[in-house]
Amino acid sequence: MNKGYSAISGLEKLTPEEIKQRNLETYGSNIRKYRAKAGMSVDQLAEALQISKSSIRNWECGLTRPDPEYLYRMFSILDVEPNEFFGFQGIGTLLSPSEKALLEHYRALDDTGKEDLNAIAEAMSIQAQGRKMRGIYHRIARLPDYGRCAAAGNGVDWPDYADETEVLLFNSSLVAQADEIITVNGSSMEPQYFDGDKVLVEHCSELHNGDIGIFFVRGVGGVIKQKAYDRLHSLNPDYDDILPFEDGADVIGRVLGKIERSMLPSAEEKRLYHEACALLEG
Repeated sequence: MNKGYSAISGLEKLTPEEIKQRNLETYGSNIRKYRAKAGMSVDQLAEALQISKSSIRNWECGLTRPDPEYLYRMFSILDVEPNEFFGFQGIGTLLSPSEKALLEHYRALDDTGKEDLNAIAEAMSIQAQGRKMRGIYHRIARLPDYGRCAAAGNGVDWPDYADETEVLLFNSSLVAQADEIITVNGSSMEPQYFDGDKVLVEHCSELHNGDIGIFFVRGVGGVIKQKAYDRLHSLNPDYDDILPFEDGADVIGRVLGKIERSMLPSAEEKRLYHEACALLEG
């Protein structure tokens, strides 16, 4: 075992040349890059870190690597963030030039100035949070879903006493017009509405020919169909139309459209909305 192997993390063994190459790629080349970007010589960086010039040269050549203490101090001296230095993407957030300038202003303040700035920043943060809450509150609407299904086929009985579920949707003209959400059951309204689609329904007592609506047909149950003179029309040609008007059919409402994925807030947006409701309605 005279090849100078070293254990790395207890999992692999590298030769001295491989260790040097790894040090160079991870530390050395980056130290040289950001030292040059900061306009510092090897002598100046060594003086700032209070170490020898040979230590800097050894780092930059990959012969050694800096201890964490020197590495963290170097980040500050060279004005580079750890994520940027190591080339990490999507981890944390790098400071923008304006954020760095604010940080420098803060560091230049005395203790009293820092206390004043913290108080101002806290007040502004509270105001910003309030604006954010009001924004999400007005962007989202609530619609009831009573668990009612409208069959695209033979009809579905509706429960006499259904539990109401509140559904959150992004506000739009269609959502504002709707009164209820009803679930499609069956395939007779394909290709426009599919089994399991949830549709926005505006309650009304009359529909025009050609309108798609929700009906409750006596002896059949709840259906979704297109009104066509003396019948309720199925868009899917594999299904027969319903001729309900001798026995009677009640118009429940007009179908405005179905709920698309883009209309649904994320879990985080829902959480913020509920917080906004507690703040603005409580």
